[in-house]
Amino acid sequence: MEKLEQSKNESIGKGPKKFVFFIGKDKFETDQEMLSAQSILVDFAKVDPKKNTLALKQEGDLKEFTDPSEVITMKNGMHFTIFNNDPTPVS
Repeated sequence: MEKLEQSKNESIGKGPKKFVFFIGKDKFETDQEMLSAQSILVDFAKVDPKKNTLALKQEGDLKEFTDPSEVITMKNGMHFTIFNNDPTPVS
């Protein structure tokens, strides 16, 4: 009886919520409602947060997360991009 109740609850959306988001063209999923910029850079994008800045694309604008500890409230369909902070060599 408990298993039936559990599967019934999950099928009507009471299980863990999944958030789908993108970094560039790559698709990711999380069940965390809040993630830090550093967590997205390290755990999902696999880049060094000291050398990269996360930015959120929204309504034709970019919001940069210059503080890696800044917490982001996740929503489905968020699109992020990453900026490399290394200086561009001049030839």
